[in-house]
Amino acid sequence: MLTITNPKIAGFAPRWASYRGLTILFDNIGLRRDGPWLRLDCALDAIPEYTLYRGLRATMCHLNPDLLLQKYLFCALPPSTYHVTLWDGPNDGNVGQALPHMRQRMDDLLIDIPGALSHGNLISGTIAGSPLIRRKGWTVSFTVQRLVIVHQAALVALLTPTPETTDTFMTLNQLRSTWNTTFRNRFGIAAYEPYLPHITLGYFANAALADAAQNELSRWEDVALQHTAGTSITFKSASLYGMLDMVTFFRTVR
Repeated sequence: MLTITNPKIAGFAPRWASYRGLTILFDNIGLRRDGPWLRLDCALDAIPEYTLYRGLRATMCHLNPDLLLQKYLFCALPPSTYHVTLWDGPNDGNVGQALPHMRQRMDDLLIDIPGALSHGNLISGTIAGSPLIRRKGWTVSFTVQRLVIVHQAALVALLTPTPETTDTFMTLNQLRSTWNTTFRNRFGIAAYEPYLPHITLGYFANAALADAAQNELSRWEDVALQHTAGTSITFKSASLYGMLDMVTFFRTVR
């Protein structure tokens, strides 16, 4: 455990490790233009629809990220990068699962991010053609269900679809499962099943301290449910994104 004794120091800022990959995210509103890219860096207060994101931001403010960092080595993610993943593709953590004849292609792909999103590439092109991305005309909304600590590593807000969009969610879930099998058969890599939509709030730098934080989880959850009560987040499309680390996500402008 870290203890800061100097009253002039409130805390520390995490330094995020390189973690390259491709992923399909539900599209947030208000992505920031950054050259040829749209970066996941949203001005939450400028977008009325982001009541749920703002509720989670208020939750983290209430819990005090500096205190969480000192006590549990918990590194909170910037709220402007909150997002909901639909499907995880190749990344530095799962590239070892690639089929042997695809491994070099996967390694080259990850080295080439972000370029692999803007020029012809077998793997990124295959993902861009996924039915999860091509499907149009749907709307799905989520509310916060509970908080969990996943794999002794991440604090996440688990989501559940709103009653009026449950059927749409089930359709997307089935498409995801079918797509997951198709991609695994072709390339060897697959996302986790079953699909549990969530928003990651931050990461624990130490597994033992993540275990210790379980004692606080019920209280943290009460705070989150209080701040997100009556809120939801709605999505109408999904896209292929590249990532360089846990706070740097972007997609091509279209």
